[in-house]
Amino acid sequence: MRPDAALILRKHLTAVGITEWDDINTESICDLRDEVCETLSPGSAKVTLSYLKTLLRRTEAIDNPEAYDKLLTLKGDNCRATYLTSEELAAFESVQTRGAKERIVQVESLIEAYTGARLSDVMTFDETNFVDGYLTYTSIKTHVAATIPCSEKTRGWIAYAQEHRADEPSLVARNRIIRRLAELAGIDTPVKTRRGGVESVTPKYEVISSHSFRRSFVTNLIASGASFNDAKVCAGHTSVAMTERYCCLNKPNLSSEAMAYIMQV
Repeated sequence: MRPDAALILRKHLTAVGITEWDDINTESICDLRDEVCETLSPGSAKVTLSYLKTLLRRTEAIDNPEAYDKLLTLKGDNCRATYLTSEELAAFESVQTRGAKERIVQVESLIEAYTGARLSDVMTFDETNFVDGYLTYTSIKTHVAATIPCSEKTRGWIAYAQEHRADEPSLVARNRIIRRLAELAGIDTPVKTRRGGVESVTPKYEVISSHSFRRSFVTNLIASGASFNDAKVCAGHTSVAMTERYCCLNKPNLSSEAMAYIMQV
């Protein structure tokens, strides 16, 4: 074990808002996993998550630490930050689901994509969260208040989700369903991934997960012209730095003057 492993782990725990054992839950562990995988090399990410898995097993503050084993075990899977474009979200929405579990996953994913709310918050939304055309809530994870405009379509999705929470699948099943729906939607643009230190190309639907939809909200909002600070407020982030990590845009947001200068050659 590297001597600085504890310091590295603490840095990433703090980055995703985990400061005490009570902050540990499936959603926060998913956030941590994404954060670690996106900022560390595959080998370092594996060591860091393995270290946390060991700590969870040793403490008496966490009930059933084995429940997090799969999320904290990297076996060459891709950890690339992925988002869906507006066109891909429309295609995802149009897919005909088969059964209640697929429909609730589809609906909740779309709510995440169009509100920026974490899944843990989406699962609590009801009519009391609507005030004068806005969705207002305080994040369970960060305790940060967020208020954003809410369309009637999104309000309908929230009403559906509220009525069908008994159909919620496990996280593993949720991501499997998401990838099936994304494949059916034709979200298959080739993307580069790194597995076991080897770079390869894979269809985009294979690397989409529940976390991708919240990233989609932030990325598409900024791509539409919103500032990082506006996106921070809408997503309920604790800092602009966190918002910047959620943005998946590969191209810089240059001014028209900067573009004109570069393209004059």
